[in-house]
Amino acid sequence: MDRIVTPVSRASNSLWSSSRTSSSKKTPQDTYDVAIIGGGFSGLWSAYHLNKLDPSLKIAIFEAEVLGFGASGRNGGWASSEYPVYKETLKKRIGSARTAQLFEALDGSINEIGVFSSNQKEVGFVKSGSLYFARNKAQLERLKAKVDGSSYFLGANEVKEKLKVEGVLGGVFNPICATINPFSLLNSLASHLERVGVSIFEGSWASPTHGGALVNSSFIAAPVVVQATEAFGSPGREFIPLYSLMVATEPLSDSIWNEIGNPERFTFAENSHMVNYAQRTTDNRIAIGGRGATYPFGSKLKTSKESTAKVHETIRALLKSWFPVLRDVNFTHSWGGAVAVTRNWEPYVQWNPKEGFGRLGGYAGDGVTMSHLSAKVLAHEILDKDSELRKLHFVNSRIRKWEPEPIRYLGVNALVKLSGIADKEERLTGRASLLNRVIEPLILR
Repeated sequence: MDRIVTPVSRASNSLWSSSRTSSSKKTPQDTYDVAIIGGGFSGLWSAYHLNKLDPSLKIAIFEAEVLGFGASGRNGGWASSEYPVYKETLKKRIGSARTAQLFEALDGSINEIGVFSSNQKEVGFVKSGSLYFARNKAQLERLKAKVDGSSYFLGANEVKEKLKVEGVLGGVFNPICATINPFSLLNSLASHLERVGVSIFEGSWASPTHGGALVNSSFIAAPVVVQATEAFGSPGREFIPLYSLMVATEPLSDSIWNEIGNPERFTFAENSHMVNYAQRTTDNRIAIGGRGATYPFGSKLKTSKESTAKVHETIRALLKSWFPVLRDVNFTHSWGGAVAVTRNWEPYVQWNPKEGFGRLGGYAGDGVTMSHLSAKVLAHEILDKDSELRKLHFVNSRIRKWEPEPIRYLGVNALVKLSGIADKEERLTGRASLLNRVIEPLILR
């Protein structure tokens, strides 16, 4: 299959997707064994695992825009073992044994992504860990509570040996995390799938229907249909879109990196209430993101949320506060995108064999690894292949619904605002925020 470099539409503001490879124009056949709706990590990994289990399957992927148009082309590039629900909360929900099974599976997925990427230099895969650091006493106390068998605590001087963060008091390092260029991984995956016979169609708006899918208003027959649209699906009350925004610096000089550290390219973040995440890219930039954009009424996706100037400026200011040496640096990219969040902050993998319909998503921002794992589970479900992964607690579980509007709009946006206020309170007082006592029970993480 000939592939050409073309500009991306709205996702082109992303550092990762400033250029991309695209399938040449072709017409789908009338019938496939599997029709996958969505050309992000969930859709492509689903095809990958299905093909690996049964290479004879005739599989087609239909993407309404271009591959990686959603979160897969806009995320922070953390292939981590993190899960949207705190580990201690998860143990209370499902027990220690099943929690351990989940995190072992996540680590396994990171390693499998690494094996796939081993001959793909452009992916920039390096499993060098993640560092969360604290810059006030409240953050430090929360960090100490997070130390478990897979991570360890670092004092201030130990953190500075790794990353010279201004005002750091301590940190927690977890070696089970990889740094990647997510869009390069997606392109490598797409090229592999086409080589093994999977058909990929971009600019093909599709929706599931009885016995197949409607693709650009034409019926495509398929006994198995997979919906892998994440935040771009029809949410109803099953999930909401929360926006994460990112910026990237220009490539930084060796002298600046000598002042910052991190030659290993581990991922890093401040342990604040407002989510943030950063990485050193293969071309020596810093790509950093965070939350802060408000939730849109009725879960309706809004392009304007992706470019909220105030949030982008807050992220730039945060980075400069970490590393004052960056005070005069240029920022070359700014972008954003939505992630799907269920009411209990857990992903979903569902398969209905009677209808031949499967779906997966709800990664709440931890989708690089979770999409690989979820797709692997779904492939085993579809083909009814034995695997311990099918016993993971979120497989075929009921999705708890969000509250109706306007309660949902008022509640979610109140939590977004309160998270920012709680961080300011802790910076000023050095004590755990009183507001956090309100936030934590409502988030139920």
